[in-house]
Amino acid sequence: MKTISHLLYGTHPKTNKIKGRTVQIIKFLKQNGGKLEAKDLEEKLGVSRINSPSMFYKPLAALKDWDLVQSHKKVEFDENGKRKFKTTYELTPELFFHHIQRTLLEKCKTELEMV
Repeated sequence: MKTISHLLYGTHPKTNKIKGRTVQIIKFLKQNGGKLEAKDLEEKLGVSRINSPSMFYKPLAALKDWDLVQSHKKVEFDENGKRKFKTTYELTPELFFHHIQRTLLEKCKTELEMV
């Protein structure tokens, strides 16, 4: 996970907590067949989305930017007709590989052509 963490966050020492949380998220998703509800992920990480949202959403944002995780949002109605939102996170390594190929290789090719 060193290479993936380096791609997502770079080498700054302040990103070590986020890197560790990212590894935990990927492990939890793999253990649960690649999909996990936000509520369950929150419980497994031991981080509250309401009390400390940056600790929960910051690692997920980087994973979503690189297409390693996708979020699926669904609106459900309870018996009183009140809306509830249900978010599921899905591990998508194939999209991650495609993202790397599409962006990194094309950027490197463009930069070499400009020199």
